[in-house]
Amino acid sequence: MPRGILLVGLLLALCAPVRLAAQEAATNPEDLRFELRRDARSVHPSETTKYRELGIGELGFSFALFYAAHSYNITDIRGHDHSLASNWLYSFDPWGVGGRVHAEYRLSSEWRLSLIQTADVAFGLLNNAHHETFEFETLPFTQNYRAANDSQKLSLNLEFEFSARWRWLWFTAKANSWMVFRRTHVRSNRDNFFDSQLGEIDKVKDRDRVDWDNAYLYGASTGIGFEFFFVDEATRFVVFAMWRPFNVIRFRDATGIANGFEVMVRSTDFELTNQAGLFFSASFQAYLDTDEFNRVYFTQLSFGIRWR
Repeated sequence: MPRGILLVGLLLALCAPVRLAAQEAATNPEDLRFELRRDARSVHPSETTKYRELGIGELGFSFALFYAAHSYNITDIRGHDHSLASNWLYSFDPWGVGGRVHAEYRLSSEWRLSLIQTADVAFGLLNNAHHETFEFETLPFTQNYRAANDSQKLSLNLEFEFSARWRWLWFTAKANSWMVFRRTHVRSNRDNFFDSQLGEIDKVKDRDRVDWDNAYLYGASTGIGFEFFFVDEATRFVVFAMWRPFNVIRFRDATGIANGFEVMVRSTDFELTNQAGLFFSASFQAYLDTDEFNRVYFTQLSFGIRWR
């Protein structure tokens, strides 16, 4: 019996190399090739075909070029009220252009720093009629007469913004200034001072004249923004609520300081590809009345392209 077991063991040992050689001959060399498929790589959860996440410690830049439109007003309430515009549409400057530079640094998976610089300019025309103050050639007083007003307006908006971002919250501080330059061609509907009993007494001075106005507002704001994190990363936007303390207002040789607020909606990464996308922004600023001014507000609308 021991000799039989030994004989079987020897036969198995002799047959093993033959079986290994047969298996190697039957194996296809293509089956042994190692390939790393691109689809199987590790991908950040927020990355899509239209979005690439900044890595930790990376600094990224993006640029935007956009169409801009402004609407604004400041009313001088000293004596006869004088406004940049009597309503929102009358102050609308519809032809504008602007640009933006956004530098973003990612500190960690949850914290980022953003530095944004924005400048936009808009132009508008307004032809209407309302009362204007006129002097006379000899009489020592003035009179308000209805007159035609043909205005050409240029408005400029400048912003410098810093934000610390934690997940979907933006903690933002911003320095902002907007200014308006207006040229108005005024034509009085009357050319004299007329008394019902004495008749014509005097002629209107500068019945056809050109008036220049300029208005400035500059100050700072601070507030918080909520990013709609439940929207796809490639189409997210942010809603801001900002407090604007101690803003300096200058209009018609008067200066006032007013507190206000700002509401703003802005896209973050509205991507079409991983390099380019759409950009949109809308903001509204309103300010409390002062001893010199009331109905002070500024609206900015923009829509354009963004790339990085």
